Amino acid sequence: MVPLHIGYNGPSPWANHDGIYYLRIAEYGYFHLSEAFFPFYPILISSFRKLFDVPYWIIGTYISLASYSIGVLIFHSYVYGTNKHTALWTVVFLITFPTSFFFCAVYTEGLFFLLSVLVYVFSKRKLWMWAGIFGALASATKLFGALLLFYAAIEYISQKPKKILLRDIVSILCIPMGLIVYMTYLYVAKGDPLYFFHMQPLFGANRTDGIIILPQVVWRYLKILFTAFLQPTPVSYFISIVELIATLFGYCVLWLGWKMKTSWSDLMYSFLVITLPTLTGTLSSMPRYILSAFPLFLILGKLDNRSLQYSIVLLFVILQIILSALFLRGWFVA
Repeated sequence: MVPLHIGYNGPSPWANHDGIYYLRIAEYGYFHLSEAFFPFYPILISSFRKLFDVPYWIIGTYISLASYSIGVLIFHSYVYGTNKHTALWTVVFLITFPTSFFFCAVYTEGLFFLLSVLVYVFSKRKLWMWAGIFGALASATKLFGALLLFYAAIEYISQKPKKILLRDIVSILCIPMGLIVYMTYLYVAKGDPLYFFHMQPLFGANRTDGIIILPQVVWRYLKILFTAFLQPTPVSYFISIVELIATLFGYCVLWLGWKMKTSWSDLMYSFLVITLPTLTGTLSSMPRYILSAFPLFLILGKLDNRSLQYSIVLLFVILQIILSALFLRGWFVA
């Protein structure tokens, strides 16, 4: 029922848009404008391609699927240890979220989810060396990975260790190492360690390399909704609405988590993940970025209003059907 949109179609419907870039980086290395994409995911694709003689997109899809599946099992297992009912609903909200199909696409969402969940669990269990290792890999996968440093640091402080060990501090400080290594590469190759950020205006999506505060961005979206009805296309107008609602929804869940006295590490990490992209002057891709703020789903899982939970899940499922159909037919969704 959804017409095919030609422009950024990959070798598989699951590799549209950003998937094209990840596959080309995996096969040929970095090229013009591709530096916006972090290296660990395409490195994994390229490495497995040397072992298995199958198309790159198949390897990329299976890496995402495997990472997502393992991540869900680990996340559910950890939450189950505290409250089995909360664990069930947390996973239900996670897998039905309108953009959760990106976990299965040739995107970094599945891999990043696994790595960030590992940092989350190892931090909770005071295994800081492992938290540092997987955090470094996460920061080489997405920029959000560097924010796990704040999560681990706040978690370390909140646990009030009787004795502060140097090896624990060093392990936590290793979390942004993936980002630092990539920035070093960009400095050598492009002369600009922040090239991945400064090139955003060239890459599109109406991003800026300056800092725009959230109220300005929201005002801009309200102008779009009220003065540019169905422009430039009905689909793009609909996506603008979804972007704004997803952002406000994320902040509402954060407020709910604060009322529930959720741990400061969970709240601060999720707040930073939601807020950082808005500083580029747009809410583009926010419905997908919220997936990285996975503690939000734990907050939803703690709701004690079953009617509200069922209503949210129903809305999630309807939106996921629509958004996944659009994405698989080549339309930009997030």
